[in-house]
Amino acid sequence: MKQSQTSPKPTNDWRRLYDPWFKSWLILMPIVGVGSYYLTRNAWRRIQAILQGEAGSVWDAPPIPETAEPASFISYGLGAALIFSLFWLIIARLYVATQDSQQTPKSHESHESHE
Repeated sequence: MKQSQTSPKPTNDWRRLYDPWFKSWLILMPIVGVGSYYLTRNAWRRIQAILQGEAGSVWDAPPIPETAEPASFISYGLGAALIFSLFWLIIARLYVATQDSQQTPKSHESHESHE
């Protein structure tokens, strides 16, 4: 009976440790993906404008070219979001493992003092 009471606690600890990382990822991952797409698209548009002889000012938005935009820009944005997600997962796991190892000796000491 005592074991059934202790089994939900690790789940709550896991959620408590990873929840801020997950919420941050939900905000940052779309920003990274969409930002990568727009940076690539705008660089392509700028290059197309230079090749057409319509360089213009650096501060102006590049004109929309008449040729179709390559579909690989969307793939690039999705790939950047995926790589960011893998990076975020590695960093989150490393941070949580560090926090867990720092908290484990304290919890063992508190259990020993109560017994």
